[in-house]
Amino acid sequence: MCPVNEPACDEVHVYSTSTDFAPWADHLLDDVERGTLATLHRARDRAGYVSAHTLLRYALARHAGVPEAEQRFHRRCVLCGGPHGKPRLVPPGLSPTDALMADPGTPHVNLSYTGDRIVLALCADRPVGIDVERWDGTSFAGFASVALTPAEARELLEFDVAEREVARAVWWCRKEAVLKATGHGLRVDARRLRVTAPDHPPALLDWTDEAVPRPTVTMADLPVRGRYTAALAVAGDAPFAVRLHEVSAFTDTES
Repeated sequence: MCPVNEPACDEVHVYSTSTDFAPWADHLLDDVERGTLATLHRARDRAGYVSAHTLLRYALARHAGVPEAEQRFHRRCVLCGGPHGKPRLVPPGLSPTDALMADPGTPHVNLSYTGDRIVLALCADRPVGIDVERWDGTSFAGFASVALTPAEARELLEFDVAEREVARAVWWCRKEAVLKATGHGLRVDARRLRVTAPDHPPALLDWTDEAVPRPTVTMADLPVRGRYTAALAVAGDAPFAVRLHEVSAFTDTES
């Protein structure tokens, strides 16, 4: 976060809403998103997906000045170059292919949603990763063996039993935020990175994936309504300020 009296500081805008934001706005989705939507069969999953990707357009319309219905995206994977990476807005007048060849200069964004909560991070100049989890979302047998390093697993046992549900969710949010900021996602094993314990400020402590260079990220925990926890990671070591935006309902001026 930004130190007191810091003269210049990057801003990260964090938008939060519910899955009731715009479940009807599937007409705004592009072909890639419609393909994903077609694989979702439960009504609540479809509502969450459509609302999340409408929130993406809502935020970009306000920060990039491109109306929701006119936005186009490219999704370049940082590992293989395929079209399944984080979405990046293509500037008007530029083709998605041209946008892949150089930094398009549009905001970096990242989405996460679970249960009835959706969060989005947006930063003008730095890649971002955000994650939100239900407190009970990581309360399954074997969580520590698939998500935590041995040191983290030992630290988890130091928490009171009643505190471990939230602690597990915080650990997972912090890890996934880092992996989403780098663009690698869960293609990097979560056990290959160690983050601080939930009772300490968030930070990346160790990275043991030999195939991927250790990233430099700055982190923050985020407030979120209900029985959820959320975390943010921003590429680089410069401080940043978080601007929170709680939004309720989307009005499509094009419909």
